[in-house]
Amino acid sequence: MAPARPGALSRHRDFLWLWGGQTVSQIGSQVTIVALPLVAIVVLKASTMEVGLLSTATTSAYLLIALPAGVLADRASKRRVMLCCDLASLVVIGSVPAAHAAGVLTLGQLYAVALAASALSAFFLVAYTSYLPSLLERGQLVDGNGKLATTQSIAQVAGPGLGALLVGVAGAAGAMAGDAVSFALAAGCLVLIRSRERAAAGGGAGDGAVGR
Repeated sequence: MAPARPGALSRHRDFLWLWGGQTVSQIGSQVTIVALPLVAIVVLKASTMEVGLLSTATTSAYLLIALPAGVLADRASKRRVMLCCDLASLVVIGSVPAAHAAGVLTLGQLYAVALAASALSAFFLVAYTSYLPSLLERGQLVDGNGKLATTQSIAQVAGPGLGALLVGVAGAAGAMAGDAVSFALAAGCLVLIRSRERAAAGGGAGDGAVGR
């Protein structure tokens, strides 16, 4: 297979949609990392132990979900799995500001949201890692992974600052609405990808995409 021409990804419509959608989503996820514990502390007056348990819940699902997520990603359409995860994350994260507005938000809901969001992120990451080699030619993977890694680094730096700003403007629960919107935008970008999914060329684990 011929190597990709320099700058080819700047004209690769489908990669640009994927890249743009995940840029927004990654920044939104960083906002939730800041806002979720603040919801527990400020809104629900959670104790230090309760906030610690909430932080544990945001990562614990990876240990339980990674293996079945890998099996599902091998058997299903990667883009369909990613799209379902984005839409489900929209509902899960969006339930926090909705429940707060209705006056029915509880700490139990925050635990459920943290676990569900962690599980969905695990499914998304496995599918996302396998999807990029099916979207790009082998010679484009290094460039594609480099762009995604740079975006992830920028999101990790800019996201918390944006999260703090949104918390100051809209409150901790309201700031999470921004993450919900980011998942809607990411799902829309996935829908706009035209390329049919194909078997990944080379298929090695090292050819995968950077996750969020």
